Amino acid sequence: MNRRALFIAALATSLLAACGGGGGGGGGGAAPPAGDVVLAPVTTLAAGVTQTAQPEVDQYMQGQLVEQRIPGMTLVVVRDGTVVYSKGYGYADRETARPVKPEDRFEIGSISKSFAATAIMLLVEEGKIALDDKLDKFIGAVPPQWSGITIRHLLNHSSGLPEYPDDATFADIFANRILGEDDMLARFRAYSPSWEPGTKYRYCNVGYDILGIVVRRVSGKGYFDFLKERVFTPLGMHSARLVAPKPARADSAIGYELKDGKHVPFVTTDAMSVYLGMAASGIELSAMDMAKWDAALYTDKILKQSTLALMWTNNVLVQAANADNTGIYYGLGWQLRTQNGKRWVYHSGGMPGYVTDFMRYPDQKLTIIVFTNLSDQHANARNIVRAVAPMFGQTL
Repeated sequence: MNRRALFIAALATSLLAACGGGGGGGGGGAAPPAGDVVLAPVTTLAAGVTQTAQPEVDQYMQGQLVEQRIPGMTLVVVRDGTVVYSKGYGYADRETARPVKPEDRFEIGSISKSFAATAIMLLVEEGKIALDDKLDKFIGAVPPQWSGITIRHLLNHSSGLPEYPDDATFADIFANRILGEDDMLARFRAYSPSWEPGTKYRYCNVGYDILGIVVRRVSGKGYFDFLKERVFTPLGMHSARLVAPKPARADSAIGYELKDGKHVPFVTTDAMSVYLGMAASGIELSAMDMAKWDAALYTDKILKQSTLALMWTNNVLVQAANADNTGIYYGLGWQLRTQNGKRWVYHSGGMPGYVTDFMRYPDQKLTIIVFTNLSDQHANARNIVRAVAPMFGQTL
């Protein structure tokens, strides 16, 4: 998963250790160590969804809770814009044994980039932004080495900008201090592109956080306020919000990490929530609301189909950077793949305490959404998606 999530997770490790937490933790199907509370299996159906029982699906999902040691997860399956299967498995809160519901909020991590790209493309459709506009048009003076960076370069990860640094200075800021927009931009401007913009691909959270600033400056509204007005409210996605300090509210799943083999809640400070809540990875919402987003993507309700087609066009630079991942590309805010002649349009996310996957098979009009509340060093939502898809008729 992304470096930013791993960096913040590493920071959280030190914070938890200071509060009496432990060191590393481990993965797969081993039995829980002594002292780790073992909870009985539990399954929760979504309210108001008519669905046919599929014991094979439930058996597999319950098995993954044990094998991957995931406290809880939600599965929502959408066919042609209609939810056909929606359940929660395991627990949103281990300490109170509160079951996960499909309506519970999870931090979706880098799936947020699809919403950031949507905000930009809404402004493109209005003629307020052009994809090949230079950054200085929106954020003021930039270093000479940034002069060639455009909005398109940030969207498709070809700006050459580096990832957030893993250094003590930034760790202190993320944990304890809140910087304003201008201060953040000043820090970003100290970064130098590693190559000429548009010539190579490297996944970059910094670029997407800059895009969030661009949205605010062009629209005159807060980044999330713009998304709420233009996307979330029109679609009835009322669970959507920026990442909030944890522990979570009763309608949110608590994120966990494994420390010394035991599940430990991840606690987000007020300062950390500000940075986690930026455009690259800042949204939390429910899998049921994610299904509403999926349905909208078959229509012109938010973006024109021609705009979506552009966003789902391969960036050929990705292939050179990922030679071992034949057929995997990145468009504008979306990951893309073709396997056995079938298109995948998707995004995954990893945050401290959460792993998520939003997988669309548009030619078959099938979408599978999996949200988990265990950190990405341990949980693998993509494997779950790939196993569940054939149970709903999707050959891979």
